[in-house]
Amino acid sequence: MPSTPSGTSITFAQLNELARRYAASLTAQATLTAEPLRELITEDVHWADPLLPQPLVGAQAVLDFTLTNFHTFPDLVCEIPEPPYLSEDGKRAVFYWRLSGTMKGALPNGVPATGKFVSVEGMDRWEFRDGRICRYRAFYDVMDLLKQCGLMPA
Repeated sequence: MPSTPSGTSITFAQLNELARRYAASLTAQATLTAEPLRELITEDVHWADPLLPQPLVGAQAVLDFTLTNFHTFPDLVCEIPEPPYLSEDGKRAVFYWRLSGTMKGALPNGVPATGKFVSVEGMDRWEFRDGRICRYRAFYDVMDLLKQCGLMPA
């Protein structure tokens, strides 16, 4: 994975604000649109999520994926259980989160809604350019998510 270009570091205060805005942008009832996320990512963002067969490239692809998540979990809430961690050079961060919601729509892979409430904890690794996320990688237990959705045996 290439490093973020030099001269693009952020401060801890900027990271905390970005994390707050990011969590708010993933809280479906608060936004009803994925547009607030656009301000936090670069137009050429590289976005890797375990539910996706391959990483997404570009802001519009990420916004479309986020809207799909809002349809799947219309009551989605993103919480910040602890402050994010910033690398010493300010070019990368780790952000811990908890996503909760009721599966009322299909998953991105087409699995139909089950009506189950889920709560999943995970973390993101962010790289920055010009104060925005240019590389994103999520880490969470997909098996746990599928079990909570009722799609796998407990």
